[in-house]
Amino acid sequence: MSASPTAGALLPRSAWTDLSARAELSPARRRVLAAVEESGRSVTAAQLARSLELHHNTVREHLDALVEAGLVAVSAAPTGRRGRPALRYAPAGPDPAQVVGSYLSLLDAIVEQLGDGEQARRRAEAIGRRWAQLLPDEPAAPTAQVAASAASTATSTTRLTAMLPHLSHMGFAPEFDGEQITLKACPLMTASRPPHRLVCRMHEGFLNERFARPHTGGPASADRTDGGAADAVEAGTGAPTFSVIPLCADGCHVMARAATTTPTGEPPVPQAAASAEHRPVETVASR
Repeated sequence: MSASPTAGALLPRSAWTDLSARAELSPARRRVLAAVEESGRSVTAAQLARSLELHHNTVREHLDALVEAGLVAVSAAPTGRRGRPALRYAPAGPDPAQVVGSYLSLLDAIVEQLGDGEQARRRAEAIGRRWAQLLPDEPAAPTAQVAASAASTATSTTRLTAMLPHLSHMGFAPEFDGEQITLKACPLMTASRPPHRLVCRMHEGFLNERFARPHTGGPASADRTDGGAADAVEAGTGAPTFSVIPLCADGCHVMARAATTTPTGEPPVPQAAASAEHRPVETVASR
Protein backbone atom coordinates (compact mmCIF):
# COMPACT_ATOMS: atom_id res chain seq x y z
CA MET A 1 0.00 0.00 0.00
CA SER A 2 1.40 3.38 -0.94
CA ALA A 3 1.88 5.94 1.76
CA SER A 4 -0.80 8.57 2.04
CA PRO A 5 0.25 12.09 1.04
CA THR A 6 1.29 14.40 3.83
CA ALA A 7 -0.79 17.41 4.75
CA GLY A 8 1.88 19.69 3.32
CA ALA A 9 1.71 17.96 -0.05
CA LEU A 10 -1.99 18.82 -0.32
CA LEU A 11 -1.44 22.55 0.08
CA PRO A 12 -1.44 24.84 -2.97
CA ARG A 13 1.77 26.62 -3.83
CA SER A 14 2.31 30.07 -2.39
CA ALA A 15 1.05 32.94 -4.55
CA TRP A 16 4.20 34.75 -3.44
CA THR A 17 6.06 32.70 -6.05
CA ASP A 18 4.01 34.31 -8.81
CA LEU A 19 4.14 37.80 -7.31
CA SER A 20 7.89 37.67 -6.78
CA ALA A 21 8.39 36.51 -10.37
CA ARG A 22 6.59 39.66 -11.51
CA ALA A 23 8.76 41.84 -9.26
CA GLU A 24 11.93 40.43 -10.83
CA LEU A 25 10.95 41.38 -14.39
CA SER A 26 12.97 43.93 -16.32
CA PRO A 27 11.24 47.23 -17.18
CA ALA A 28 10.91 46.17 -20.83
CA ARG A 29 9.33 42.86 -19.86
CA ARG A 30 6.95 44.58 -17.43
CA ARG A 31 5.85 46.82 -20.29
CA VAL A 32 4.98 43.83 -22.47
CA LEU A 33 3.14 42.15 -19.57
CA ALA A 34 1.17 45.35 -18.92
CA ALA A 35 0.16 45.48 -22.59
CA VAL A 36 -1.11 41.88 -22.43
CA GLU A 37 -3.09 42.59 -19.24
CA GLU A 38 -4.56 45.83 -20.53
CA SER A 39 -5.66 44.38 -23.86
CA GLY A 40 -8.80 42.84 -22.37
CA ARG A 41 -8.55 39.84 -24.71
CA SER A 42 -5.94 37.43 -26.01
CA VAL A 43 -3.53 39.08 -28.45
CA THR A 44 -0.87 38.02 -30.91
CA ALA A 45 2.78 38.98 -30.82
CA ALA A 46 2.27 40.99 -34.01
CA GLN A 47 -0.54 43.03 -32.41
CA LEU A 48 1.61 43.73 -29.36
CA ALA A 49 4.58 44.69 -31.52
CA ARG A 50 2.47 47.26 -33.36
CA SER A 51 0.96 48.76 -30.19
CA LEU A 52 4.32 48.92 -28.41
CA GLU A 53 6.25 49.98 -31.52
CA LEU A 54 8.76 47.18 -30.98
CA HIS A 55 10.25 44.61 -33.31
CA HIS A 56 8.21 41.42 -33.58
CA ASN A 57 11.14 39.21 -32.55
CA THR A 58 11.79 41.36 -29.47
CA VAL A 59 8.17 41.00 -28.36
CA ARG A 60 8.24 37.24 -28.97
CA GLU A 61 11.36 36.93 -26.80
CA HIS A 62 9.67 38.77 -23.94
CA LEU A 63 6.47 36.73 -24.34
CA ASP A 64 8.37 33.45 -24.24
CA ALA A 65 9.99 34.50 -20.96
CA LEU A 66 6.64 35.58 -19.50
CA VAL A 67 5.08 32.25 -20.46
CA GLU A 68 7.95 30.39 -18.80
CA ALA A 69 7.47 32.49 -15.65
CA GLY A 70 3.78 31.57 -15.55
CA LEU A 71 2.62 35.16 -15.96
CA VAL A 72 1.22 34.75 -19.49
CA ALA A 73 -0.69 31.84 -21.05
CA VAL A 74 -0.30 30.96 -24.74
CA SER A 75 -2.76 29.14 -26.99
CA ALA A 76 -3.01 28.36 -30.68
CA ALA A 77 -5.93 30.03 -32.43
CA PRO A 78 -6.97 28.44 -35.77
CA THR A 79 -7.20 30.96 -38.58
CA GLY A 80 -9.23 28.88 -41.05
CA ARG A 81 -6.39 29.12 -43.52
CA ARG A 82 -3.43 26.93 -44.32
CA GLY A 83 -0.28 27.27 -42.33
CA ARG A 84 0.69 27.44 -38.70
CA PRO A 85 -2.07 28.73 -36.39
CA ALA A 86 -1.43 32.07 -34.74
CA LEU A 87 -0.30 32.08 -31.12
CA ARG A 88 -2.39 34.23 -28.82
CA TYR A 89 -1.36 35.44 -25.40
CA ALA A 90 -3.44 36.20 -22.31
CA PRO A 91 -2.58 37.07 -18.68
CA ALA A 92 -2.19 34.09 -16.35
CA GLY A 93 -0.50 35.37 -13.17
CA PRO A 94 -2.05 37.23 -10.24
CA ASP A 95 -2.62 40.97 -10.50
CA PRO A 96 -1.04 42.60 -7.42
CA ALA A 97 -3.73 45.29 -7.34
CA GLN A 98 -6.46 42.66 -7.23
CA VAL A 99 -4.60 40.70 -4.55
CA VAL A 100 -4.26 43.81 -2.37
CA GLY A 101 -7.88 44.79 -3.01
CA SER A 102 -9.08 41.35 -1.96
CA TYR A 103 -7.20 41.48 1.33
CA LEU A 104 -8.35 45.03 1.96
CA SER A 105 -11.88 43.65 1.78
CA LEU A 106 -10.86 41.00 4.32
CA LEU A 107 -9.48 43.73 6.60
CA ASP A 108 -12.74 45.66 6.20
CA ALA A 109 -14.66 42.57 7.32
CA ILE A 110 -12.40 42.25 10.38
CA VAL A 111 -12.75 45.95 11.18
CA GLU A 112 -16.55 45.71 11.02
CA GLN A 113 -16.41 43.00 13.68
CA LEU A 114 -14.35 45.29 15.93
CA GLY A 115 -17.14 47.84 16.11
CA ASP A 116 -16.37 51.48 16.80
CA GLY A 117 -15.42 53.82 19.61
CA GLU A 118 -12.68 53.49 22.19
CA GLN A 119 -13.14 49.75 22.68
CA ALA A 120 -12.63 49.12 18.95
CA ARG A 121 -9.48 51.27 18.96
CA ARG A 122 -8.06 49.35 21.91
CA ARG A 123 -8.83 46.04 20.21
CA ALA A 124 -7.15 47.20 17.01
CA GLU A 125 -4.07 48.26 18.99
CA ALA A 126 -4.01 44.87 20.77
CA ILE A 127 -4.15 43.10 17.40
CA GLY A 128 -1.16 45.16 16.25
CA ARG A 129 0.82 44.31 19.38
CA ARG A 130 0.04 40.63 18.96
CA TRP A 131 1.12 40.85 15.31
CA ALA A 132 4.52 42.15 16.45
CA GLN A 133 4.84 39.41 19.08
CA LEU A 134 4.25 36.66 16.51
CA LEU A 135 6.93 37.91 14.13
CA PRO A 136 10.56 36.85 14.68
CA ASP A 137 13.09 39.51 15.55
CA GLU A 138 14.85 41.09 12.61
CA PRO A 139 18.35 39.67 11.95
CA ALA A 140 20.08 42.94 12.85
CA ALA A 141 18.14 43.43 16.10
CA PRO A 142 20.33 43.92 19.20
CA THR A 143 20.39 41.43 22.05
CA ALA A 144 18.10 41.98 25.02
CA GLN A 145 20.98 43.22 27.19
CA VAL A 146 22.22 45.69 24.57
CA ALA A 147 18.69 46.90 23.86
CA ALA A 148 17.91 47.41 27.56
CA SER A 149 21.16 49.33 28.06
CA ALA A 150 20.51 51.56 25.06
CA ALA A 151 16.95 52.27 26.19
CA SER A 152 18.09 54.44 29.08
CA THR A 153 19.82 56.92 26.76
CA ALA A 154 17.72 56.60 23.61
CA THR A 155 16.09 59.79 22.37
CA SER A 156 12.94 60.19 20.31
CA THR A 157 15.13 60.82 17.28
CA THR A 158 17.11 57.60 17.68
CA ARG A 159 13.94 55.59 18.25
CA LEU A 160 12.30 56.99 15.12
CA THR A 161 15.51 56.42 13.15
CA ALA A 162 15.51 52.78 14.23
CA MET A 163 12.11 52.34 12.55
CA LEU A 164 13.24 53.47 9.10
CA PRO A 165 14.59 50.11 7.79
CA HIS A 166 11.43 48.31 8.89
CA LEU A 167 9.10 50.90 7.36
CA SER A 168 11.10 50.89 4.14
CA HIS A 169 11.04 47.09 3.85
CA MET A 170 7.29 47.09 4.49
CA GLY A 171 6.71 49.44 1.54
CA PHE A 172 5.93 52.71 3.35
CA ALA A 173 8.66 54.85 1.68
CA PRO A 174 9.46 56.71 4.94
CA GLU A 175 10.99 60.20 5.04
CA PHE A 176 12.44 61.49 8.32
CA ASP A 177 12.84 65.24 8.89
CA GLY A 178 14.45 64.94 12.33
CA GLU A 179 11.17 65.25 14.23
CA GLN A 180 8.70 62.90 12.59
CA ILE A 181 8.49 60.23 9.90
CA THR A 182 6.21 60.83 6.94
CA LEU A 183 5.03 57.69 5.15
CA LYS A 184 4.92 58.54 1.46
CA ALA A 185 3.51 55.17 0.36
CA CYS A 186 1.28 52.47 1.82
CA PRO A 187 1.17 48.78 0.82
CA LEU A 188 -2.57 48.74 1.60
CA MET A 189 -3.47 51.81 -0.49
CA THR A 190 -5.30 51.29 -3.79
CA ALA A 191 -6.42 53.73 -6.46
CA SER A 192 -9.98 53.66 -5.12
CA ARG A 193 -9.52 53.70 -1.34
CA PRO A 194 -7.08 53.96 1.55
CA PRO A 195 -7.11 51.48 4.43
CA HIS A 196 -9.52 51.90 7.32
CA ARG A 197 -8.24 54.03 10.22
CA LEU A 198 -8.46 51.05 12.58
CA VAL A 199 -5.94 49.26 10.34
CA CYS A 200 -3.61 52.23 10.87
CA ARG A 201 -4.24 51.80 14.61
CA MET A 202 -3.16 48.16 14.28
CA HIS A 203 0.12 49.30 12.76
CA GLU A 204 0.53 51.84 15.57
CA GLY A 205 0.19 48.98 18.06
CA PHE A 206 2.73 46.98 16.05
CA LEU A 207 5.29 49.80 16.10
CA ASN A 208 4.85 50.44 19.81
CA GLU A 209 5.30 46.76 20.64
CA ARG A 210 8.14 46.16 18.20
CA PHE A 211 10.18 49.25 19.01
CA ALA A 212 9.28 49.70 22.70
CA ARG A 213 10.61 46.24 23.64
CA PRO A 214 13.79 47.63 25.24
CA HIS A 215 11.56 49.08 28.01
CA THR A 216 10.55 45.57 29.03
CA GLY A 217 14.10 44.21 28.99
CA GLY A 218 13.82 42.18 25.78
CA PRO A 219 11.51 40.66 23.19
CA ALA A 220 7.94 39.98 24.12
CA SER A 221 7.00 36.45 25.04
CA ALA A 222 4.96 34.57 22.46
CA ASP A 223 2.21 33.85 25.00
CA ARG A 224 1.73 37.46 26.10
CA THR A 225 -1.34 39.34 24.98
CA ASP A 226 -0.90 42.75 26.61
CA GLY A 227 2.33 43.96 24.98
CA GLY A 228 5.41 45.81 26.19
CA ALA A 229 4.19 49.20 24.98
CA ALA A 230 1.06 48.95 27.10
CA ASP A 231 3.18 48.11 30.15
CA ALA A 232 5.27 51.25 29.60
CA VAL A 233 2.18 53.44 29.33
CA GLU A 234 0.43 51.99 32.37
CA ALA A 235 3.59 52.15 34.46
CA GLY A 236 4.00 55.85 33.69
CA THR A 237 7.70 55.49 32.94
CA GLY A 238 7.74 58.53 30.66
CA ALA A 239 9.52 56.50 27.97
CA PRO A 240 8.65 57.73 24.48
CA THR A 241 6.19 55.69 22.46
CA PHE A 242 4.83 56.28 19.01
CA SER A 243 1.70 57.73 17.50
CA VAL A 244 0.49 57.20 13.93
CA ILE A 245 -1.48 60.11 12.46
CA PRO A 246 -3.15 58.61 9.36
CA LEU A 247 -4.24 60.15 6.08
CA CYS A 248 -2.66 63.59 6.34
CA ALA A 249 -2.32 65.79 3.27
CA ASP A 250 1.32 64.80 2.72
CA GLY A 251 1.10 61.19 3.92
CA CYS A 252 0.72 59.36 7.22
CA HIS A 253 2.89 60.55 10.12
CA VAL A 254 4.75 58.56 12.76
CA MET A 255 5.67 60.66 15.77
CA ALA A 256 7.24 60.07 19.18
CA ARG A 257 5.23 61.09 22.21
CA ALA A 258 5.49 60.77 25.97
CA ALA A 259 3.95 57.60 27.40
CA THR A 260 0.95 59.36 28.90
CA THR A 261 -2.76 59.32 28.22
CA THR A 262 -5.53 61.85 28.37
CA PRO A 263 -8.42 61.50 30.86
CA THR A 264 -10.46 59.85 28.06
CA GLY A 265 -7.80 57.20 27.55
CA GLU A 266 -6.85 58.50 24.09
CA PRO A 267 -3.15 59.16 23.41
CA PRO A 268 -2.42 62.88 23.20
CA VAL A 269 -2.20 64.18 19.63
CA PRO A 270 1.27 65.62 18.96
CA GLN A 271 1.18 69.36 18.52
CA ALA A 272 2.46 69.18 14.95
CA ALA A 273 -0.52 67.07 13.95
CA ALA A 274 -2.95 69.75 15.06
CA SER A 275 -1.75 72.30 12.52
CA ALA A 276 -3.52 72.78 9.21
CA GLU A 277 -0.58 71.28 7.33
CA HIS A 278 -0.77 68.01 9.28
CA ARG A 279 -4.51 67.78 9.86
CA PRO A 280 -5.85 64.42 8.58
CA VAL A 281 -7.73 64.77 5.31
CA GLU A 282 -11.34 63.69 5.01
CA THR A 283 -11.67 60.51 2.95
CA VAL A 284 -14.05 57.61 2.56
CA ALA A 285 -11.88 55.77 5.06
CA SER A 286 -12.75 58.19 7.86
CA ARG A 287 -15.27 55.72 9.23
